Amino acid sequence: MRHSIAAGLTGLALVSIAACSKPAPGAAGSSPAAGAPAASGPLSAAQFPQRKPGLWRQQISMDGDASGPGLQLCVDATSDAKMSAFAQHIPGAKCAPPQLNRNLDGSISVAESCDMGASGKSTSTGLIKGDFNSAYTMTMDSQISGSPLAQMNGDHKMAITATWTGPCAPGQRGGDIVRPDGSVHNVLDDDAARSNAAPAGTN
Repeated sequence: MRHSIAAGLTGLALVSIAACSKPAPGAAGSSPAAGAPAASGPLSAAQFPQRKPGLWRQQISMDGDASGPGLQLCVDATSDAKMSAFAQHIPGAKCAPPQLNRNLDGSISVAESCDMGASGKSTSTGLIKGDFNSAYTMTMDSQISGSPLAQMNGDHKMAITATWTGPCAPGQRGGDIVRPDGSVHNVLDDDAARSNAAPAGTN
């Protein structure tokens, strides 16, 4: 049961990371926790640093279980910018713009809320620490209500450890997610399909 909850929350976790990763102009590969300290205070999504292009391994721990799903994400500059569109990778979800704040120690606090349609509603707070060139961690406290899956409702704690492992493999595209079973899913293909299916005059 615990693994099913972790799998169900994986998409939400990926959205939260992607939502924060819109690059600041001229800041590709920069890190909020490395180099000269940056000023603390609120951040816009455009001020959030971009992840280093390449293959990122993400290990997810849910409610203290360190054996959660491990994923690989191929990132390039284009996909990282496009994936910053909040909640576009949870079908039917509508999320308020995330509230971002850089802390004195260089970490970044995140707060967000989402209406996930038939999947319920969520509110989350998180803390991101590390280096967007090599490794970072994100901890999230989420409260979910209204899900048709009873085990999804309630309070959940999630930790994501992301490590840069090198260039994307030959044939991989930016936006490719490699699941533990080896299957590949490209989140940008979902965006394109939804755009093509949207009636004229809608966003």
